[in-house]
Amino acid sequence: MKKIILGSLLLLNILTSMKVLAQEKTLSLKDALQQAATGNRQLQIQAMENQRSAITVREKKSLLLPTVNVYGGYTLNTERPVIYLRNENQDIKLNDVRYGGRHSFEGVISAAYPLLNPVIKSSILDAGIQEEIGRQQTKQVEEQLAMNVSQVYLAILLNGEQLALLRQSMKRNEKALADSRSLFLQGKSLKTDTLANYIAIQNLVSAISSLQNNTEVLKLQLKQLMGIDDSIKIVLNDTLENQIDHIVITHPDSLLFTAMNNRKDIIAAELQVEQKREQQQAARANYKPQLWAIAQYQLQGQADNLKIWDYRIPRTSFAGLRLSIPIYNGGRQKYQDRQAMISIGQSEKTLADLKSTIGTEVHAANANLGESWRQLVIQDQNVEAAQINYNMMHDRYTHGLGSRLELSDAELALTKARLNRVQAIYQIRLTELQMKKATGTLALQ
Repeated sequence: MKKIILGSLLLLNILTSMKVLAQEKTLSLKDALQQAATGNRQLQIQAMENQRSAITVREKKSLLLPTVNVYGGYTLNTERPVIYLRNENQDIKLNDVRYGGRHSFEGVISAAYPLLNPVIKSSILDAGIQEEIGRQQTKQVEEQLAMNVSQVYLAILLNGEQLALLRQSMKRNEKALADSRSLFLQGKSLKTDTLANYIAIQNLVSAISSLQNNTEVLKLQLKQLMGIDDSIKIVLNDTLENQIDHIVITHPDSLLFTAMNNRKDIIAAELQVEQKREQQQAARANYKPQLWAIAQYQLQGQADNLKIWDYRIPRTSFAGLRLSIPIYNGGRQKYQDRQAMISIGQSEKTLADLKSTIGTEVHAANANLGESWRQLVIQDQNVEAAQINYNMMHDRYTHGLGSRLELSDAELALTKARLNRVQAIYQIRLTELQMKKATGTLALQ
């Protein structure tokens, strides 16, 4: 019995461990971006919009195919229709004559095929342009999603690096607090040293708690962007210094050329100008001749009873061409054409303003990236200097030549220098992201 209980407990422990492991997900930045590409709901909504646009194009193309309609009807004439006939033998008055039966049945099948219809052609081109605009908008959503995922991922890594440094500082300060307490009890140190070390530890506890809470919030945001369940625990296996390929393009003209050829918003804006022009052509096409091939086959019968089997069913059929030529419409074409010209001008101004804005954005991103790397060089020098200073203060303290307060100040300076260096690396990663986004080279996969 005891063996059965132990075996059951062991099996339960294994199953629990497997469940915990199944709910834990280790992610690199590349994995996070790939997960977002398939799981993000906003991206899925945009994909559905693209599907709708593709179906719209097929719908417009179907207007080029023949249209066939079948119609059937039954009519009960409570008062039969009247036709007026002149009786030339009696007087000049017209005599009314009723005709037809009280019950009438008819069936009609008709077909029409557009031989010449500029409106349909313009609507197809307009739908195709709109479909391409939708694709570019999807790429913009993907680009922004890649930016958001990368920013949150890097922010989590930044918090992790800062937590590691603060925990190292915490260990050194705890040792300092223990030493100051011991010296105070021996009468070799002041109480203020002990209090200063205690306050430093409490400040570190507060900073660590804040970072831990912020990290949990960022992880929830990352899960939402990736479209995974909140109950899944995620573990990031990348480091802050080895995230995104380092890109530095120093020549502004080269950067601007890359941006103008890769920015999705510029492509979308150019397509919108083209769409406005096509809409102008569609407005003009409404006032051009249209030619249709038409055909109809009709069966009909009338009687004063419902004995359908005794009806005579005469047939009528025809086929031919129908030409429609607009002559006058009150000047609507002129007003619609002016409206279209204004819309085209607005779109062209928007495109020019966008290109100007992107030029400024690219130059700013390039300048910020260069400055971020210069700041990292400075912070590397500060860390090196702070490390030398700490080693000197530690040696002096070990040999009884320096005070614990001096060593604490040196340790604080070293921690701050390391934190500043981590922040500088994080800033480089952000500016690299901004550079890729400004030049249109940031991709989700």
